[in-house]
Amino acid sequence: MPVSYTVTVPVQTEPITVSDAKAWLRVDFGDEDTLIAGLISDARRYAENILHRSLATQTIQAIIEPDPVAAGPLSGPVDAPMDSWRLAERPGVPLFGNALISLRIPMGPVQSFTTLEYQLTRQDNPEWTALAATDSNGNANYRIDTVADPNRLNIFTIVAATRYRLTYVAGFTALPFDIRNNIKALIGHWYQNREGQDVPENIDLKFAGKRVFSL
Repeated sequence: MPVSYTVTVPVQTEPITVSDAKAWLRVDFGDEDTLIAGLISDARRYAENILHRSLATQTIQAIIEPDPVAAGPLSGPVDAPMDSWRLAERPGVPLFGNALISLRIPMGPVQSFTTLEYQLTRQDNPEWTALAATDSNGNANYRIDTVADPNRLNIFTIVAATRYRLTYVAGFTALPFDIRNNIKALIGHWYQNREGQDVPENIDLKFAGKRVFSL
C-alpha cells in the first residue's frame, strides 16, 4: 500500500523548550540559545523519521493508494458466514451498502481531521473529490479510530476510488517521558560532539522500540 505525505503547516512550538534543554545540558548562559533551539528541532525531526510519529503539532497531507484486490481463480471457502455487524450498523441500507475500507494514517497521532478526498484515476477532473463527513441522513461516512496504533480511518460508504488524500492535524500534545528524555539525550550528544560523530546506537534503539511499523 503506497503511502506518501507532506507537512503543509510545520511545527510552530517544539515539544522541548530551550530552557528545558539547557537544564538537561547544564548550560546557564545564553550565548548558544540559537544553537540549542536548532538542535531541538533537528532532534525532533530525527526522532520522527525513526518513530514514524508526529512529535509536535503539525498539519499533514497524506496520499494513500490501497493495494488492488487480487485477481485470478478463487480459492478457499466461498460460503463463509457473512459479517453481519457491517449490515447491522445502519439498518435500512441496501445489502452491502455500508462497505468498510480501513486506512492506516501515517505520522499520527491525529489531533483533528480536516478533509478526506478521493480519486478514481490520476486524470480525474476535478483532480480530487471531497467526501462529506456524513451522508444525507446524518450517518457517518467515515470515522477516525484514535485507539488503534497507528490511527485508522474507517470509511463506511461505497467510494469508487484508487487513491485517497487525507488532511489532518497530528502530533502529541504531551510527549511520552521516554521519548522526551531520549530526544534530550540526542540533543546532548550533538551539543557535545560537533564534528559529525554518529548517533550512539543506544539512542537509536530506544527510538526504534517505539516505532510504528505498519504503514
